[in-house]
Amino acid sequence: MSRLQQQTEPRPSEGEASTNSSRRSILAVDDEENFLTLLNWFLTQRGYDVHTASNIDEALVLAENQVFDIALIDLRISASNDGLALLDQLNERLPTMKVIMMTAYPTISSIKQAFDRGASRFLTKPVDLQELSQAIKTLL
Repeated sequence: MSRLQQQTEPRPSEGEASTNSSRRSILAVDDEENFLTLLNWFLTQRGYDVHTASNIDEALVLAENQVFDIALIDLRISASNDGLALLDQLNERLPTMKVIMMTAYPTISSIKQAFDRGASRFLTKPVDLQELSQAIKTLL
């Protein structure tokens, strides 16, 4: 069973209560597996239901099967993938979800584009985990 299959849970039917209604759900998308592992551990320890994806396709499959409260998206998911394109697609599918963009290569242009396209916050890598935790609490 793949990591994606292990983490995908069916979206509740209309009128059906979610079994994890008290836990907030976070989608983390980054091509750095070690960073995803760290985020998963850190956020799970704080009571969040965390799902990770290492590319845009995995993230979109997860978004089709579950509603997320927050997405953490790397601006440069990989050489061929663009975090801003994922931001646009997730905004269409989950318009109430908050998005925190992250990058090790911030520019004024990339920050402006992220906010113009609906990002709620923008963090610079390496991400300060306490700052991330506070940003999530503020957005929820």
